[in-house]
Formats: sequence, structure tokens, C-alpha cells
Amino acid sequence: MKKFGFLLLGIFAVSFLFAQEDEENGSTMNQPVDRAPAEYPWEQVDVGEFSDPVPYAPIRQADVMSYYTIWRTIDLREKVNHPLYFPTEVSGTWRSLAQLIFDAVDMDHPEKVDNVLPLYSDDMCTMPTPREELKGNLAQTQQIPQYDEEGEEIGTQELVIQFEPKQITCYNIKEVWYFDKQSSTLKYQIMTLEPILEYEKPNSSSYDDVVEEEDDNEVQGALTKKRIGYIYYDELRPFLAKQEVFNVKNNAQRLSFDDLLTWKRDFASLIYKEANVYDREIQEYITNSRDQRIESERITDKLRTLENDLWEF
Repeated sequence: MKKFGFLLLGIFAVSFLFAQEDEENGSTMNQPVDRAPAEYPWEQVDVGEFSDPVPYAPIRQADVMSYYTIWRTIDLREKVNHPLYFPTEVSGTWRSLAQLIFDAVDMDHPEKVDNVLPLYSDDMCTMPTPREELKGNLAQTQQIPQYDEEGEEIGTQELVIQFEPKQITCYNIKEVWYFDKQSSTLKYQIMTLEPILEYEKPNSSSYDDVVEEEDDNEVQGALTKKRIGYIYYDELRPFLAKQEVFNVKNNAQRLSFDDLLTWKRDFASLIYKEANVYDREIQEYITNSRDQRIESERITDKLRTLENDLWEF
């Protein structure tokens, strides 16, 4: 009986020692799992650790023989533009362009001033938008009626709803196309990027914040587009270069938002304005939508032939 007792005591002692050793090695079930997320079967190198924006080639004003300033709309509903819109929620290392901008603006830390993306209220990016005003632009305020026990309205309560990145459905970009006689090539450069929010606003006219026109025919629950400010593209590029984008052609080939927008220009867009003496958009002097697209294609063809027209033999 004593031998059995000593044997049982020895088994418990050995089990206790192994348990202590497992805890020291971090292999017990109660320990948190210390490993990479289940996203790749290989060790993934973070693109943000080594990627910086590729600088533009230097350009002298004397070498610019001709240039055009145009404005485009990138509609995220088009299939070719889906890598800019998806994923609508953060998934592993993937973020949408809108999510990247929201994170760069970082409105949750109003006192933070370092490494924060500023927004501007003018197209020339000379007037920064105050953070309190920007915080209001990224939220929707609604008045919710309050009722007493008998069902009679006794007042209203203000409800603030924060906009989400997936509500950005298009971007307006301003770019300059110019002919560099030093390299004898036609070049381009994006100057500003403007996100456009689309949300449902009770008792509002559609697109009232975009065209800035009054409309008496208000539609309940109509989709409304809202400008939130202009982004100076050179200030956005450091954020774009550190974020990978889904490459629909070869997902193993590393591609950042900066590569896609700045160098590859792998997106579809429509010209809605070119620099003119009246400073007006195409829709202001052409009302028919079909003719507006024809005018947009005419401006595109003018850019394509710019390089050929400047050659002299």
C-alpha cells in the first residue's frame, strides 16, 4: 500500500514539473497564441517598413513647352476601380483607399499634429480646414423627435452619426499634363485628390452639396453627395506608398496605392472640366449627358495629340 502511495505521489510530481515547463515555454492552452495571422503560408514582409514614394523627375519651367490642367472623376462603381473601394472593412493587411485616408486624418486624436494628413477647403490647397470643422464634415447630424407617455411630441434630440469609409463612392482629381522638351515626352502629375461622400439624408435634394444649387423638390431619403475637402497629393503619397493594394492581375506582385495611382494609372476616369477662361465645368455649358461624354473624349484626344503636335521636322 505504501509503495502504491509513493508511486501515485511520484506521478503527480512529474506531471507538475512538466506543467511548469510547458508554462515557461508558453505552450499551454491558456497562453495567447504568438504567431503570424493566418493570411499567408510564408513570412510576410511589411511593405510599410521599406517603401517610400518614388520622387518625380525634376522639371524646369523653361522646359515646359505646353500644358493643360484638367479635372477627372474616378467612379468607384466601375469594375476597374474596385481595388480602390474594396475591402469595405479592414481585412488583415488590406485597406481601401478611403480607409487609408480616414486613418491618415486620424480624427480620434484631435490633439495629434504629427503624421496627420491635412485637408484644405480650396482647390489650390492654401487654406487648411480646421480640425473641428473637418470633424463636422465627417459626421451627419439628425434631429430625432422625443415623445411623452401619451405619444405627443415634446421636443427633439440631436443624433450625430459618423460617416464610414465605404460611403466614399468617387474621387475628383486635379492633374497637369505637360510636354517636357528636355526629355521630349508628355508627362502628367496629380495635384489634388477630393473624396466625395454619398449618404442618405432625410428631406434633402440629391447632389445639393456638390452642385451647390438650391432645389425645392426635396425627396425623402435621397442620396446626397458631400465634399469633405481637398487633399494635396504630394502630402498623401507617403501614406499611399506604405499600403498594399490588391493586384487583380497578379496578387503575388507587390503593388501599392502610389504605384497604382501615380505611375501605372490603373483606373478609369471621366474628365468633367478643363482649365478655361470662364472657369466652368462641362455640365455648365453642355446639358445633354451624351454630349458631355463626347466633350470629355474630345479633351482626352487633345491630350493624346499634344505630343505629336509639338514635334518639328
